[in-house]
Amino acid sequence: MKCLTNMERIHMPSDLVIQLFKLYESKGQSFYYKQLFQRDDEVMARNTLETDINSIAYYLDLNLTSARIKLLSDAKKEYVTKNKEETLLYNIKEALALIQSIGDTFEMTSNEVKDLSITLFRNYKDIRLKTNPRAKIPKLAKDFEDFSTDEQLQRLIKEFNSVKKTGKYEVIQLITNFYIDFIKLDLFTEKNDVLALILVYTMLSKEFKVCRYESFFEKLLPKKAQFETAFIQASFNWIEGFSQTEALSRVFISVMHEMHEDVKIKAHEYEFERKMNKADSIENTILKGPHVFSKSEIRDQHPYASDATINRTLISMKERGVIRPLGNGRSAKWQRLASKQEKFTPTQLNIFNEE
Repeated sequence: MKCLTNMERIHMPSDLVIQLFKLYESKGQSFYYKQLFQRDDEVMARNTLETDINSIAYYLDLNLTSARIKLLSDAKKEYVTKNKEETLLYNIKEALALIQSIGDTFEMTSNEVKDLSITLFRNYKDIRLKTNPRAKIPKLAKDFEDFSTDEQLQRLIKEFNSVKKTGKYEVIQLITNFYIDFIKLDLFTEKNDVLALILVYTMLSKEFKVCRYESFFEKLLPKKAQFETAFIQASFNWIEGFSQTEALSRVFISVMHEMHEDVKIKAHEYEFERKMNKADSIENTILKGPHVFSKSEIRDQHPYASDATINRTLISMKERGVIRPLGNGRSAKWQRLASKQEKFTPTQLNIFNEE
């Protein structure tokens, strides 16, 4: 008999409670980050989206080359998919972009889940809710298994929302249990795990604004083996309602903690660069960096500087004899001629000259 996870039996060790305290302390900085990154919010969100797409392609072991994954991850480019794997990645990209735009206005409903499944698997496979041969009219159903899969989905979501509103349980623990229940119920014909993972990301994005500035899937990727082992452990005794979800929760908490730590570093660097003239900041990077470099490498280190600013800086340094081009075209390299220890004096940002 199918049984949803019993929240009353969930045990949270003291060390995990301490980790959660630290996580929520970091979460409290969200309003500060929103204000700090306001000027480049859209650029940062786009960079995060591209990293998420790139990382999830590897997480799902899609049969695509690294070059193709990088191309398909570009949020600004449109492309025609060549096969099913590319179609799935394109659909995930579309779904994550939508989730990012919705933000904390998302409300979990069965219709939202079904709409998400349509977005994820459009032109990929005909994936839909299964037909339950045991299904009865809701009024006649006695066991959970007697409901249609659509009714089971509604009841799962209703239970999640109801328990969440009580505020009695920590939200990551609730999301973890939802993830296990959703997969184990096996409501859709295929890809329940992919749909569940995107739903987890959706719920975490609503609760933790850091998902807009740091990639969730980039942090999850190196923990894939740990995550899969934790899922197996959580699956034990699920059917009796005694799922052991602690290890799985630890993975999610660890991922969110790392994201907050990284955005803290990013905020420090951003605040420093914001106070400087962007061209001076780029020049400083070139003077302190490798002897030979590319424009794309500079762009990676200064994601909030426009191409025009980078080009102006390169041309200025070339005219002063500090650097010289090695070849032509987008992939051309540049060589630094000046000493790596050349004196550099940053100046304050001039808001009337900088973009």
